[in-house]
Amino acid sequence: MRLILTILVFVSSLLLAGTSASAGISTKRQDILKLIGTTYAPNGKFAWIELNGEDYGWTKEGGNVGKYKILIVEMGKVIVESRRKTLVLVMH
Repeated sequence: MRLILTILVFVSSLLLAGTSASAGISTKRQDILKLIGTTYAPNGKFAWIELNGEDYGWTKEGGNVGKYKILIVEMGKVIVESRRKTLVLVMH
């Protein structure tokens, strides 16, 4: 039994020696976008979006929600973009 335990400790130490450890903490902030609703009106298409817990209410297509711009509003779906990425938000 003692021999098996010694072998297990030896093998696990070899496995751990071959892996690189990372103790860094990621400081990259990720935005949380939530689509609350969409609607059509005579004066345009609107999306109700929440960004990081902040409610932006009804924002017109082409308007801004934080650093995101609303490109296309369809019923139940919105396409937004920032400088880096384009996201599709879908209602559930």
